[in-house]
Parts: sequence; structure tokens; C-alpha cells
Amino acid sequence: MPWQSLKSALLFNAIVCAVFGVPLVTAGAFFAGLAGAHAGAIPVWLATAAGAALLVLAMDLAWVATRRPIPRLLARLLTLADAAFVVAMPVVMLVASPWLSNIGQLLLADLVLITAFCVWCQWRGLRQPAHA
Repeated sequence: MPWQSLKSALLFNAIVCAVFGVPLVTAGAFFAGLAGAHAGAIPVWLATAAGAALLVLAMDLAWVATRRPIPRLLARLLTLADAAFVVAMPVVMLVASPWLSNIGQLLLADLVLITAFCVWCQWRGLRQPAHA
């Protein structure tokens, strides 16, 4: 379970990033159309780039999680990056609301909530002693 250790929290986050990233890279046009309020509202390259960024993040998270010992500074930086995403995304959603469909808003809100859960799990793991 992701809330039991820093390693499992980081690996869970890596899996979540990959689950969101692969479809965005492989079917960017579909998801851009689904998220856009009207045709062409969300550029395909933006969806594909977001998916690629998520895949890079997934690789970073998995790499940090599989080090022995886990580099706590890198784990903190990744957790802070996720926390910044959680704080910034509602602002982005508000600014982009004229271009986002209801489904697009819902998908982004889901991503923010899942990321916030990952931040919470990682923060709990970072509070444990390094040997745990």
C-alpha cells in the first residue's frame, strides 16, 4: 500500500504517472479532443507533451524508489514538484476553463486529486526514519 513506506509511495506515484502518460502519448489527439470544449481548443502536441512529461516523471520516481538507500533529497524534490503541481493546477484550470470541456475539467481534477494523494503518501514516507 502506498502509504506504508516512502518506496511504495514513490513506486505508486510512478505507476500513476505511467497510467496517465501512456494514453496521452499514444492517443494524444483523442484526449485533446475529449478535453477541449470545441475542436482544436487543446492542441494535440500539448496532450502528447504532457504525456511525455508524465513518463519522464514516472521514470524519475521509479529510479529514486529503487535506490538503496533512497536519496531523500531527490524524494523531497519530487514530492515538492508534485505539491507545486497540485497548487498550480486549479489556477490553470480556471484560466483555461473557456477552452476545456466538462470532461476535460473532470479529468484534470481527477489528476490533481490523485497527485495530492501521492504527495500525502510520499510526505508520510519522508517523515519516517531513513532506515524504515
